[in-house]
Amino acid sequence: MQDISSPLQDEWDKNAKKENVSYFTPVQYILPPLNPPFPFDDKITGEHLEFPTKDEWLDCPDDKKSELYHKSLDDFEAYREDYNKRVDKYFTDNGIENDLEAQAKSGVHKYEKGRSHFEFMTINHPFHYDQVDEHSHNKWKPELGLHWKKADNELVYTAIVDMDDADAIPVINKTVYDYIKAITNDRDLKEGDIYYNPMRELMRWAEVESIDFNDVPNVLQMSAIEKTSHWDRLFPELVVYNEWTGRGGPNESTSPSDWHIMNNLMNHQLTFAYQGGQGRQLKRYSYEECGFNYYRGKDPPRKIQLLEQYAIWKEMREKSPKSVSLTWEDCVLINGNRHYTMRIQRDLNKHLKSLLHIAGDIFEKRTEEVGGKKFTYYECLLIGLTTVSQEKESHKRFTKESQKKSRMKMPSGINDFSRDKKLGRDDIESGVYHYGLDDGDLIDQ
Repeated sequence: MQDISSPLQDEWDKNAKKENVSYFTPVQYILPPLNPPFPFDDKITGEHLEFPTKDEWLDCPDDKKSELYHKSLDDFEAYREDYNKRVDKYFTDNGIENDLEAQAKSGVHKYEKGRSHFEFMTINHPFHYDQVDEHSHNKWKPELGLHWKKADNELVYTAIVDMDDADAIPVINKTVYDYIKAITNDRDLKEGDIYYNPMRELMRWAEVESIDFNDVPNVLQMSAIEKTSHWDRLFPELVVYNEWTGRGGPNESTSPSDWHIMNNLMNHQLTFAYQGGQGRQLKRYSYEECGFNYYRGKDPPRKIQLLEQYAIWKEMREKSPKSVSLTWEDCVLINGNRHYTMRIQRDLNKHLKSLLHIAGDIFEKRTEEVGGKKFTYYECLLIGLTTVSQEKESHKRFTKESQKKSRMKMPSGINDFSRDKKLGRDDIESGVYHYGLDDGDLIDQ
């Protein structure tokens, strides 16, 4: 909390950071840390180094920048460790290892503060309760551009690194909310208390964003879920047989074709059927037990929603395979935003690989020709992927006759299809749900 309450100018002032918590306002934006190159002045050799060099960073493809960023941090830290040892040797060789004044005059000093893999920046909301006036310190006046904060926390970073900002920000603010309630023993705060205005700001933010703090996990709760939603706990008795190696055991990887996943929308549960190796095993877990977290209310988590759309798209193609309107772009792409869709898909791919101990990717890039044009799309490689609202729900049927029904009377688009699934409306005649996704399909309102 001290980090995200303090302007950058107080980064090294521990005492100021303790007092700054009374000026906390909820996080509004999350930003990456300062970009490389990271400079290093070697006072012994006189060299000025950069990790990486400007040219290396500028020439690096966008999809490789994250890898280069973290490699540069490792290189910086390795050089810093070696340099600090050389500084100790320099002081010893010059007989000033115990003379602080002589060390200061030498111009040679250690790099005591290193670079972290777990840094991120925030911009926080403005003040709403007259915390700042003309007599306040300039650091609290956002018009001077001093409203950036920098956090360095492994637990928080690990929890939010793969999340969309719209999901990560409520988790961070809920963590501060729970911290204040814990540190004050959940007593009623009054004016003059150090956490009085921060709590008012948090409550105002939650009301404006229509967020119920009871429905949002804090960082510790997310970490606890992450630690329990793994292969060893969910499938402890499963013996995987690897046909390539001829070995069997819990450490062998599975493949996407070994699994059938059924998504129960009414009960918010996933049923996993393992069909590889010897026999067939069924396991049923809630979304939370599988590590899929709710961020706003009790709407299905975003990655679950995307999994649902793939299931619906698969079913639609099976029932109406020749429809040119059933392309991946029409049915899965989120409101025409390929970049946003792919980000959710990468998260889902990583999550399922870890959860089911799968080797290889869940989604495979493919190309097909429709109407004389080539289209690139992704296929979910899970052998079975279905969505139901009840355990014995029959699937919707798409017939040529139903496709002739008037669209003025029939539902259209995946949004309607999904809604009917959730309501269990299997007795209605359905037209082809062919339109692209709206924001409401995958983005929480």
